[in-house]
Amino acid sequence: MGEIPDIMDELFHAWVPSPNPELLPEHLRKDPVRGYGLFCFYQGLALGLRLDQACRPD
Repeated sequence: MGEIPDIMDELFHAWVPSPNPELLPEHLRKDPVRGYGLFCFYQGLALGLRLDQACRPD
């Protein structure tokens, strides 16, 4: 994998909050790395789907 573009870093920090165990489902609070990874993946997927919808003609 190559270098992460600066825009990706900016978007990540603008879109994804710092880790907060209170935002995680109960079963993931004891595994914060996995929980935060899943949370970030969910946020990225949701953003991608919204971008897809925004780019489609009406």
